[in-house]
Amino acid sequence: MIFEWTSLNNVTSDIVDKFDCGEETFNDFLKEQAKTWMSEGYAVTYVAVDKNELEAGNVQRIYGYAAVNSTGLLYKNADKNKYLSCAEIRMFAVARSLRGKEAVDLDGVRYSYKLFQALMQELYFISTTYIGFCAVTLNANDTGLGLYKKFGFIQSDQYIPPDEEEKIDIENCTPLIFSFMDVNALVTLFS
Repeated sequence: MIFEWTSLNNVTSDIVDKFDCGEETFNDFLKEQAKTWMSEGYAVTYVAVDKNELEAGNVQRIYGYAAVNSTGLLYKNADKNKYLSCAEIRMFAVARSLRGKEAVDLDGVRYSYKLFQALMQELYFISTTYIGFCAVTLNANDTGLGLYKKFGFIQSDQYIPPDEEEKIDIENCTPLIFSFMDVNALVTLFS
Protein backbone atom coordinates (compact mmCIF):
# COMPACT_ATOMS: atom_id res chain seq x y z
CA MET A 1 0.00 0.00 0.00
CA ILE A 2 1.14 3.54 -0.75
CA PHE A 3 0.26 6.15 1.87
CA GLU A 4 -0.79 9.64 0.80
CA TRP A 5 -0.99 12.65 3.13
CA THR A 6 -4.02 14.86 2.53
CA SER A 7 -6.00 17.51 4.36
CA LEU A 8 -8.36 16.38 7.10
CA ASN A 9 -11.04 18.25 5.12
CA ASN A 10 -10.80 15.57 2.41
CA VAL A 11 -12.07 12.83 4.74
CA THR A 12 -15.62 12.34 5.98
CA SER A 13 -16.41 12.56 9.70
CA ASP A 14 -17.47 8.90 9.91
CA ILE A 15 -13.96 7.88 8.79
CA VAL A 16 -12.42 10.29 11.32
CA ASP A 17 -14.56 8.79 14.08
CA LYS A 18 -13.18 5.29 13.34
CA PHE A 19 -9.55 6.34 13.93
CA ASP A 20 -7.87 4.75 16.95
CA CYS A 21 -4.20 5.09 17.82
CA GLY A 22 -4.60 3.58 21.28
CA GLU A 23 -4.07 6.88 23.11
CA GLU A 24 -7.16 8.80 24.12
CA THR A 25 -5.54 12.26 24.05
CA PHE A 26 -4.52 11.81 20.41
CA ASN A 27 -7.82 10.23 19.36
CA ASP A 28 -9.79 13.03 21.03
CA PHE A 29 -7.68 15.72 19.37
CA LEU A 30 -8.39 14.39 15.89
CA LYS A 31 -12.09 13.90 16.52
CA GLU A 32 -12.83 17.01 18.61
CA GLN A 33 -10.19 19.73 18.12
CA ALA A 34 -8.35 19.34 14.82
CA LYS A 35 -10.92 21.14 12.64
CA THR A 36 -11.21 23.99 15.16
CA TRP A 37 -7.45 24.40 15.21
CA MET A 38 -7.50 24.51 11.40
CA SER A 39 -10.24 27.15 11.23
CA GLU A 40 -8.54 29.28 13.89
CA GLY A 41 -5.09 29.03 12.30
CA TYR A 42 -3.31 27.09 15.06
CA ALA A 43 -2.32 24.12 12.91
CA VAL A 44 -3.31 22.28 9.74
CA THR A 45 -4.12 18.61 10.19
CA TYR A 46 -3.12 16.10 7.54
CA VAL A 47 -4.27 12.48 7.47
CA ALA A 48 -2.49 9.49 5.95
CA VAL A 49 -4.76 7.42 3.74
CA ASP A 50 -4.45 4.79 1.01
CA LYS A 51 -3.39 6.63 -2.15
CA ASN A 52 -5.62 4.51 -4.42
CA GLU A 53 -8.68 5.12 -2.24
CA LEU A 54 -7.98 8.86 -2.21
CA GLU A 55 -7.66 8.98 -6.00
CA ALA A 56 -10.92 7.02 -6.35
CA GLY A 57 -12.67 9.37 -3.91
CA ASN A 58 -13.45 6.48 -1.59
CA VAL A 59 -11.25 6.80 1.52
CA GLN A 60 -12.10 3.99 3.94
CA ARG A 61 -9.54 4.47 6.70
CA ILE A 62 -7.12 6.91 8.30
CA TYR A 63 -3.74 5.31 9.03
CA GLY A 64 -2.23 8.28 10.85
CA TYR A 65 -2.45 12.01 11.25
CA ALA A 66 -0.27 15.04 11.92
CA ALA A 67 -1.16 18.57 13.02
CA VAL A 68 1.48 20.97 11.67
CA ASN A 69 2.10 24.70 12.03
CA SER A 70 4.85 27.19 11.29
CA THR A 71 7.04 28.38 14.12
CA GLY A 72 10.52 29.53 14.90
CA LEU A 73 13.18 28.72 17.42
CA LEU A 74 15.73 31.14 18.87
CA TYR A 75 19.23 29.92 19.62
CA LYS A 76 20.96 32.02 22.23
CA ASN A 77 24.52 31.86 23.42
CA ALA A 78 27.13 34.35 24.54
CA ASP A 79 28.42 35.03 21.02
CA LYS A 80 25.27 35.33 18.90
CA ASN A 81 21.54 34.80 18.57
CA LYS A 82 20.20 32.76 15.70
CA TYR A 83 16.59 32.44 14.55
CA LEU A 84 15.58 29.21 12.83
CA SER A 85 12.35 29.04 10.79
CA CYS A 86 10.60 25.70 11.33
CA ALA A 87 7.53 23.63 10.80
CA GLU A 88 6.29 22.18 14.06
CA ILE A 89 4.57 18.83 14.26
CA ARG A 90 2.15 19.55 17.10
CA MET A 91 0.47 16.13 17.08
CA PHE A 92 1.41 12.90 15.31
CA ALA A 93 -0.37 9.59 15.72
CA VAL A 94 -0.38 6.25 13.92
CA ALA A 95 -3.32 3.85 13.93
CA ARG A 96 -2.99 1.16 16.58
CA SER A 97 -2.97 -1.59 13.95
CA LEU A 98 0.19 -0.12 12.35
CA ARG A 99 2.19 0.22 15.58
CA GLY A 100 4.60 -2.20 17.16
CA LYS A 101 7.34 -4.58 16.11
CA GLU A 102 4.96 -6.87 14.23
CA ALA A 103 3.48 -4.08 12.07
CA VAL A 104 5.97 -4.23 9.21
CA ASP A 105 5.64 -3.96 5.46
CA LEU A 106 6.88 -6.66 3.07
CA ASP A 107 10.34 -5.04 3.07
CA GLY A 108 10.62 -5.39 6.87
CA VAL A 109 10.25 -1.66 7.61
CA ARG A 110 7.73 -0.68 10.25
CA TYR A 111 4.60 1.07 9.00
CA SER A 112 4.97 3.79 11.64
CA TYR A 113 8.41 4.66 10.21
CA LYS A 114 7.06 4.67 6.63
CA LEU A 115 4.18 6.96 7.62
CA PHE A 116 6.53 9.34 9.38
CA GLN A 117 8.99 9.33 6.48
CA ALA A 118 6.15 10.13 4.06
CA LEU A 119 5.10 13.02 6.31
CA MET A 120 8.64 14.38 6.41
CA GLN A 121 8.87 14.12 2.61
CA GLU A 122 5.65 16.12 2.35
CA LEU A 123 7.02 18.76 4.73
CA TYR A 124 10.23 18.97 2.72
CA PHE A 125 8.15 19.50 -0.44
CA ILE A 126 6.16 22.26 1.30
CA SER A 127 9.40 23.91 2.50
CA THR A 128 10.88 24.01 -1.00
CA THR A 129 7.66 24.86 -2.87
CA TYR A 130 5.26 26.95 -0.80
CA ILE A 131 6.81 28.43 2.35
CA GLY A 132 10.44 28.28 3.30
CA PHE A 133 11.61 26.68 6.52
CA CYS A 134 14.79 24.79 7.17
CA ALA A 135 13.91 22.47 10.04
CA VAL A 136 11.11 20.51 11.66
CA THR A 137 10.57 20.55 15.39
CA LEU A 138 8.35 18.57 17.71
CA ASN A 139 7.89 17.60 21.35
CA ALA A 140 8.14 13.83 21.64
CA ASN A 141 6.31 11.79 24.24
CA ASP A 142 7.77 8.48 25.39
CA THR A 143 5.74 6.54 22.81
CA GLY A 144 7.22 8.38 19.81
CA LEU A 145 10.70 9.25 21.04
CA GLY A 146 12.38 6.14 19.59
CA LEU A 147 10.80 6.65 16.16
CA TYR A 148 11.89 10.28 15.95
CA LYS A 149 15.44 9.58 17.10
CA LYS A 150 15.72 6.67 14.65
CA PHE A 151 14.66 9.06 11.90
CA GLY A 152 17.45 11.50 12.86
CA PHE A 153 15.82 14.04 15.16
CA ILE A 154 18.11 15.38 17.89
CA GLN A 155 17.35 17.16 21.16
CA SER A 156 16.81 20.90 20.75
CA ASP A 157 17.28 22.10 24.31
CA GLN A 158 19.64 24.84 23.13
CA TYR A 159 16.77 26.55 21.28
CA ILE A 160 14.09 28.66 22.94
CA PRO A 161 10.61 27.81 21.61
CA PRO A 162 7.71 30.26 21.46
CA ASP A 163 5.61 30.03 24.62
CA GLU A 164 2.50 31.98 23.62
CA GLU A 165 0.52 29.26 21.88
CA GLU A 166 -2.20 26.78 22.73
CA LYS A 167 -0.80 23.41 23.80
CA ILE A 168 -2.22 19.97 24.36
CA ASP A 169 -1.27 18.84 27.85
CA ILE A 170 1.06 15.89 27.32
CA GLU A 171 3.55 15.22 30.09
CA ASN A 172 7.24 14.38 29.87
CA CYS A 173 7.91 15.53 26.32
CA THR A 174 11.38 15.92 24.85
CA PRO A 175 11.98 18.82 22.41
CA LEU A 176 13.52 17.55 19.16
CA ILE A 177 14.63 19.04 15.85
CA PHE A 178 15.46 17.76 12.35
CA SER A 179 17.35 20.08 10.02
CA PHE A 180 16.83 19.88 6.26
CA MET A 181 20.26 21.52 5.94
CA ASP A 182 22.05 18.57 7.55
CA VAL A 183 24.31 16.68 5.14
CA ASN A 184 22.42 13.41 5.64
CA ALA A 185 18.89 14.87 5.63
CA LEU A 186 18.00 14.05 2.02
CA VAL A 187 19.29 10.48 2.36
CA THR A 188 17.05 10.01 5.42
CA LEU A 189 14.07 11.58 3.68
CA PHE A 190 14.25 9.67 0.42
CA SER A 191 15.94 6.32 1.09
